[in-house]
Amino acid sequence: MAQESPPNVAATMRDVTTVGKMWNPSLYIGSIVAEPHDRVAILPSRIKESMPSPEPKPGEVGWLYRVLEPYYSRECVDNVMQAMLGGQISSGAAWPRRLAEQICLLYGVPVALPTSSGASALHVALLACNLGQQDHVLVPSFTMVAVANMVKMVGAKPIYCDCATGSLNPGQEDLLRKATPRTKAVIVCHTYGVACKDIDSISALCKERGWWLIEDICEAMGTRADNGDLVGTFGDFAVSSLYANKPITAGDGGWVHAREPKHHDRLKSLINHGFDPAYHFLHFETAPNAKMNGLGAAFVCSQVKLLPDIMKNRSQLALWYREQLADVPGLRCMEQRSHDAPWVFGVETADRQTRDRVRDHLAARGIETRNYFYPLHLEPVNFYGSDAGVYDIVLPNAEHVAQVGFYLPTHSFLQREDILYICSLIREFYGVGTALAPPRVVGWADAERSQLLTKAE
Repeated sequence: MAQESPPNVAATMRDVTTVGKMWNPSLYIGSIVAEPHDRVAILPSRIKESMPSPEPKPGEVGWLYRVLEPYYSRECVDNVMQAMLGGQISSGAAWPRRLAEQICLLYGVPVALPTSSGASALHVALLACNLGQQDHVLVPSFTMVAVANMVKMVGAKPIYCDCATGSLNPGQEDLLRKATPRTKAVIVCHTYGVACKDIDSISALCKERGWWLIEDICEAMGTRADNGDLVGTFGDFAVSSLYANKPITAGDGGWVHAREPKHHDRLKSLINHGFDPAYHFLHFETAPNAKMNGLGAAFVCSQVKLLPDIMKNRSQLALWYREQLADVPGLRCMEQRSHDAPWVFGVETADRQTRDRVRDHLAARGIETRNYFYPLHLEPVNFYGSDAGVYDIVLPNAEHVAQVGFYLPTHSFLQREDILYICSLIREFYGVGTALAPPRVVGWADAERSQLLTKAE
């Protein structure tokens, strides 16, 4: 006879928008306050008044230009097939080791370990810094939420720093204004692939103060600082993402690398449950499973050598955007450093209302865009979680750029005619030009990707 379900089991199961069902999801705010507008209604006015508007929808034909497109070749697929046929599919296969070797060569470092994501790479790097519950980590407020999440997950406290004036990243002075006697680490993010202008002096500052420096290059692989060095070579650790929207991709994945060989064994243990190299099932610390599988590593391995050319393409896209938008009144192109090859190309309007209207104008014509990041110190998690009051901090530069900025399609399939068309629509909105005829049809990027997959390397 089948065992009966416990009482009220049906009442504790909820449909969710992800795959499957969530068991007793009482810690998820959506299970407590079901309606989206109700979750927002009880937030402090400072958050409600600045929170992003709903995303614009495409016109009837759908998206003609996606904001980002995964770019890969037949060699990637062939390598995955080779891995499958040879049984080299797990994290213990040869492919993750090959990927690590290529990263070490690219960045000139002795240690690199592939991970399951950029976030897990950051988690592991923070664990390697031996942070405790009383420790502070200086982080940008204007960045992706994973940065603050990982600091919290190791038990430390993120201290949010403002952007420097006219920049997407904090400068040295912005960090110093937030430093405390409990500061133990700094995370620099090179947001949107724009190198932090003070990275050299920040590195020197961290050495002087005895702070760990972690460079989050999830949006800045291949980006160069003003002195020409690759970002990711200034800190004790660097972490990156290989998600599908990045210049090179494993679908999901990432890596952590270190400038000193002494970190190899600890990092290798931390990404693998804390396994000890001498005693297989003895564990001396608590650690996550952050390994990358062999198929993902096989997929991305052949792309690493293409990164310099991909960055040249990003630089060309940025140049075309800047040329076409330089004279548009009330529109400012994103920060430009000495080596201008951003991951995504952003623009900033005069005010939030104009930004939303420009995005609606583009969406109606099939051009997908994305708002700039919403500042981390204003995220609702601070209200619903354990950091109530953090949202009362005022970081004017980060808050302003988050209200007026958004980014445009930026990927390796785009040609000059595409940038001219997109910019013509922006110029049309501002009354300084007329819209060109679209040079593409819906599905064009998929067609070009299919052509890449039929080409032998």
